[in-house]
Amino acid sequence: MKKFLFTYWISIALLFVVFYWDFSPISVVINRVQTDLTSFLTSMVLPVHMMEGNHIFITSHYSLVIEKACNGMILYLFFLAPIIAFPATLEHKIKWAISGYILIMIVNIFRIWLITQLVLEERSNFSLAHDYIGNILLIITAMVLFVAFVKSREKPNNINKQIAYA
Repeated sequence: MKKFLFTYWISIALLFVVFYWDFSPISVVINRVQTDLTSFLTSMVLPVHMMEGNHIFITSHYSLVIEKACNGMILYLFFLAPIIAFPATLEHKIKWAISGYILIMIVNIFRIWLITQLVLEERSNFSLAHDYIGNILLIITAMVLFVAFVKSREKPNNINKQIAYA
């Protein structure tokens, strides 16, 4: 457990420094691409006239903006760190890192669509939709994905047996 916690906290720190910190050149590029991808995919589920660039126009004077914090990267990094720290085969970790990214992106697009729908009904719904409903949806998604990752991995004894007999 100590090894997991140590590796988890080191992973979190390194992932955020490399992939989210504004002073990391890798972070700047990845987050720009991720935000543009999120905006593009979101534009596919909204009416054509509602979106321009990273802006979702609710009215002519009110819009939602998809920024770096909205692109799903934070949740993905929080999902990826325990995957890195947890004992499993590299193949299993890579499979779940890729699957988790895709599923988190899909849920994040749905979250942005849902926020948009609730704000279209009433602008005062933004805080409820974004801060509570949307964030709870993302957290539950990451937790379910991690539990599925843990439940679907080979037990350490089976891993050792495969190595010993290989």
